[in-house]
Amino acid sequence: MSTAIEKVKTKPLTQVTNVKELLWNDAAKAQLQQVAAAHMKPERMMRLMANAMRTTPKLAECDPMSLLGGLMTCAGLGLEPNTIMGHAYLIPFKNNRKKITEVQLVVGYKGLIDLARRSGHISSISANIHYSDDEVWEYEEGTEARLRHVPGAQEGDKLHAYAIAKFRDGGHAYVVLPWAKVTKIRNGSQGWQTAVKYGTTERNPWSTHEDEMAKKTAIRALSKYLPLSVEFRDAVTVDGGQADFASFAMNPSEALDAVPGDQDGEMIEAEAVQTAEDESGSQSDHEQTEQTPNEDAKPAKTRAAEAKPAKSEAIPQKKEEGAPDPADEAAAGLVARIVGDLVDCEDADAVDAVMALWEDQIATLSNAAKAQVNKAANSATNGGVNS
Repeated sequence: MSTAIEKVKTKPLTQVTNVKELLWNDAAKAQLQQVAAAHMKPERMMRLMANAMRTTPKLAECDPMSLLGGLMTCAGLGLEPNTIMGHAYLIPFKNNRKKITEVQLVVGYKGLIDLARRSGHISSISANIHYSDDEVWEYEEGTEARLRHVPGAQEGDKLHAYAIAKFRDGGHAYVVLPWAKVTKIRNGSQGWQTAVKYGTTERNPWSTHEDEMAKKTAIRALSKYLPLSVEFRDAVTVDGGQADFASFAMNPSEALDAVPGDQDGEMIEAEAVQTAEDESGSQSDHEQTEQTPNEDAKPAKTRAAEAKPAKSEAIPQKKEEGAPDPADEAAAGLVARIVGDLVDCEDADAVDAVMALWEDQIATLSNAAKAQVNKAANSATNGGVNS
């Protein structure tokens, strides 16, 4: 390895001057490790960001500490950013007040679904759009409440956005939003108002991926009636807001300060969202299969507060006889999440993409766990994961 790279790797974090240096820096990886959920690896997060910079070059112009704070937030939530899974996106944002380019975190609706399931009370959750040319739409409130939807060509007018959650105890909850309500929520969002202010609505996610944003809006409306994980609430707090990621990067033990209010600036490259969504392809959003909640995927500020100093040695704890091994539980949660992603795959290319995305984590699994993942991948390739 060259002397120049070695110098970058050992630089103090305060001396990192650009994003490319950040991706090599050991101190930055240590900060990621401090807050990351068990299945999130700092090296992989850095590789994901390097790949994201190829499709969204403006990320390389962001303040490095802002980008690191955004990565740390994703790592704490257990969401990989800027991938074909569409869980979360780090997007460059030109802050006119500070005269710099910062990072904004946008949580995708698939990310919210993943976080909602971690509460342990939800067996499935889905969201969709009702079009005027759909085959069946039956919706009624009152004593005989019901919701039934059979999509059609979905080329007509958009009439409703809705989200449904089923609970482990057999109950369910749903929310239906008339399209006028969806539009009103969009118009009231700070991101859309900023886009209108700067004449960039054509590059705003509400223009490039309206259906996905509407589904996300429905899920957020439904969340008021759900038993939610802490990660979900944290994600909603920082989603699309003007968070001080740079300060969080330097001091992760402090709560992340997210301000959803006035944003004096503009999203300068929405392709970060568009590219990832295009690669993942359109999805019919059938019910998401149940996944084992990952208890290690704690929010960034919680994990940071519990983290030990780097130089201290962990004190071995005596395991109670018959107690479950936390490592086994974490592995089971990881396998369930990978299998859940494979369930959503519509063709062999999507299966290959998921397997490549989780390659590093799969390598750490036991042979039996790897066999589970491979079986799910083969089943998905051949037309569906067997239950």
